[in-house]
Amino acid sequence: MDRYEEYTNSSRSRRRQHDSSFSDVSPEPTSRPRAVRFPTSRGQPRNRDHIDQSLKSRPSFANSEGGSDDNSSISPRPRPGARFQQPMTTIDWRGQLCRFLNIAPESTDDFLLESLDNASEKLEEAERLAAKKPELYDLPPEYQEIHRVTCSSDRDRHTYLYLEEPFIVNSGPQNAHLRGSKAIHNFDLHLERNKSISFIAYKDYRCCDASSSTQHFSDMSGDTEPSALMISESVSIISPVLASALNDITREALAKVPHPNFLDIGNEFPSPYLWWFCGREKISEAEKLINKHDQEHISVFKTYLHSRLGVTWSIVDSLLSKGKISAQYIEYLFVPNTIILRPNNEAVGLHRAYLADSGLNIIREDWAQTSSRARPNGRIGFIDGISWTFNGTFQKTTSKLFIDWLPSMTDPFNISDLMLYPIKFAENGLEDTLRARGEMFWKCRWRNYVSYSEDSNNGIQRTSDSRFMIDYATYRQMHPSDPKNQHVTSDDDLKPDIMSQEEPPLNDDFLLCLPTAIPGFNMNKKEWTNLDVSRITPVKWNTKAFESLVVDEETKELISALVTNQIDAEKGTDLMSGKGNGLFILLHGGPGTGKTLTAESVAEVSKKPLYRVTCGDIGTKAEDYLEVVLLLGKTWGCVVLLDEADVFLEQRRIFDLQRNALVSVFLRVLEYYDGILILTSNRVGLFDEAFKSRIQLTLRYKKLEKPQRIQIWNNFISRLEGFQLSPHSHSPIHGLERKPSIHGGIDFGINSKEVRRKLSDLADAELNGREIRNAISTARQLAMFRKEPMGFEHLRVVIDEAKKFAGYLEELRDGLTPDDIMKHEMTR
Repeated sequence: MDRYEEYTNSSRSRRRQHDSSFSDVSPEPTSRPRAVRFPTSRGQPRNRDHIDQSLKSRPSFANSEGGSDDNSSISPRPRPGARFQQPMTTIDWRGQLCRFLNIAPESTDDFLLESLDNASEKLEEAERLAAKKPELYDLPPEYQEIHRVTCSSDRDRHTYLYLEEPFIVNSGPQNAHLRGSKAIHNFDLHLERNKSISFIAYKDYRCCDASSSTQHFSDMSGDTEPSALMISESVSIISPVLASALNDITREALAKVPHPNFLDIGNEFPSPYLWWFCGREKISEAEKLINKHDQEHISVFKTYLHSRLGVTWSIVDSLLSKGKISAQYIEYLFVPNTIILRPNNEAVGLHRAYLADSGLNIIREDWAQTSSRARPNGRIGFIDGISWTFNGTFQKTTSKLFIDWLPSMTDPFNISDLMLYPIKFAENGLEDTLRARGEMFWKCRWRNYVSYSEDSNNGIQRTSDSRFMIDYATYRQMHPSDPKNQHVTSDDDLKPDIMSQEEPPLNDDFLLCLPTAIPGFNMNKKEWTNLDVSRITPVKWNTKAFESLVVDEETKELISALVTNQIDAEKGTDLMSGKGNGLFILLHGGPGTGKTLTAESVAEVSKKPLYRVTCGDIGTKAEDYLEVVLLLGKTWGCVVLLDEADVFLEQRRIFDLQRNALVSVFLRVLEYYDGILILTSNRVGLFDEAFKSRIQLTLRYKKLEKPQRIQIWNNFISRLEGFQLSPHSHSPIHGLERKPSIHGGIDFGINSKEVRRKLSDLADAELNGREIRNAISTARQLAMFRKEPMGFEHLRVVIDEAKKFAGYLEELRDGLTPDDIMKHEMTR
């Protein structure tokens, strides 16, 4: 029987004796009521006179809120001899005590006595502390470990506090019940008696839990430690000095690392204290700036952290330095406010980066207990990752990034083998690649004409990359039903003033976390498609293409003047307002004479997008299509090339209403167009008369003469040399590098000296520009097949085959050339 039970039983016995002493109806006149004795906290009796003296020092409760008992009143002490002359009045000591202790009058006797005992202890402790000398309060700081035990079989789930580690006894439903010694019954009083405590380190245990994954005690070995039932650790700050010191040193040192609110004294923060682990170096520097008294408290706190986690942190540091981690330390890998990477196996440019908004949130507590190297059954955990989306404006979005498996559950593994890992562990150069991708995306937030890299290395095509127009505002206008374009403005959107800045905001937190793709309009295929931003590059305008045109210098000068000094619409010479002030150029002549190349060169020298349209693109709704084409051409400032425009330009006839309608639509559209429009045709003799007044410049391309063919041959060979020359080559053939072709085989280059010596012979063949290009391309393939550099012999073989076909056609036409036939038909 403990002290409290003895105390309760003796109190009940005394109360029964007290009640029986007042049950006598006719007490002896000389007898005096026996004083009620109350035990004190020290076990000494406390009589009624003693309590009466205590009550005299308190204010009267007779008129206090709650009232008093109407059937009894407190009478003054009777004078000697007077007690036999008047009836004796009984004092309601129980009611007075309840009021004094501020407890309900209907409280049980046990609770009343316990409250009285607690009040007595507090009073004595206050007297003891008041008697202490002031210098004794200035004690060196220390921390204290308190073990908190919760028993699941306890219906009320009470938590018991012990100063010593609990021990396991064979009791309870799981035969693993925890008990302890040096219990703390009054926590506040404990803190009051131990002023030197700076913080408390709690160790939490749970026993008798049938739902727990803890092994049944009967299956445990005899030397099982109680730590097997420990479920968590945490720290609670007690000292305001420590709270203030931690707040001061972490304000700057952990500016980007989430950490507890240290000024919230009494609040608990759990192990493993990742915020300290991540900012140890900065915290050590900041610690030097605080005063000595604060440093003492910080030193105690550091001592505790290193005693509990120092070994673990050393292991983690060693693994991270090698780019490795193990399953049990996986949560140390993910630090809030750092960039994490989700790789994509298809292409490096499709890797996604996120700003970690949390650490690793473990979904299953038992995932780390498996010894299997295979995939765990279910997701391990997730991280809240912040990224940015774009639909004309940038919006911040938060996603749950799950980790579904680990490369190994037992052995350390490479961090880069994870499906999600910090970007600082990625291969060298990857972060710079993603940063460059983000910078390119920022440049594409407004309208931007770009190149898109594609596999094309034959060196003969005019452009190796496709050209795309990125204009999300136009894309959204042409795709109003796309759900991505339905957006409600929120506070997380980038504001217009930030969007208008030249430099991107938020540094890497923004640039690295931008999307990997953006819609762009393919200027060749005339369709919108999603572009891999990492493959987008600025357009490199080929201004030399215009210089290599095989036309008269005066013609070049005239074209340059028209396209570079186009008159503004408001300064136009038309008397009627609202009419267009466009530039219309007609290029006519035989095939392969340079008409299309001229249009492309005009776009390059004027640094404008080229929008090429053919009859096959128009379809059945010509008016709608032309309006869209010319609208995009005006919006994007394009040079619109209407290649082989005969169907639009042919003379109207009475019996062909559909053609007449098409020509009329085209004439009306041209009337109000403000951009540059270039038309090519080889049937100019059939043009409608109305077009003559609308075309500002007409250029005729005659059949190529030998000097012009020599120049074209020379231009193609120079281009091929510039494409294939390599300063690092060790090939003995004119410094050319043998490199694989995209279609297989090895490209051995070109024997340019031999080819140039034979230019005159090559130009004797009456080939047009397109035929010369095709001949070079075919000769290169023949040289690759023979595994030798391309030379004159390869070109001769190809040209001879072309001559055979041309001779056959000439026989079919009775010796007439295509130009002769067109002249006879009055179409050219």
